[in-house]
Amino acid sequence: MKYDAAVQTLLTVCMAVLSAGTLACLVRAVIGPTHEDRLIASNMTGTMVICLICLYAVRSGEHAFTDVALIFAMFSFLAPAVLARIMEERRKNR
Repeated sequence: MKYDAAVQTLLTVCMAVLSAGTLACLVRAVIGPTHEDRLIASNMTGTMVICLICLYAVRSGEHAFTDVALIFAMFSFLAPAVLARIMEERRKNR
């Protein structure tokens, strides 16, 4: 479904803002002072990427991207859980 120019512009602006937030989260994930900061930043990055994929699906009219976002959400859920478990095991060993 195609939208008028105002909605297309709004979707583009939202995608730009989410892209800037994703980059900020990636920077925090790389330089974060603690492991917890990196974990939260990586989880937030995944969530923002899922939102970007969904916005792109709406903007382009390709509904197959929503399936991609759903699969990415499943994998995005596993990464922080695995990292949290690794961090917990390291704390127990100290």
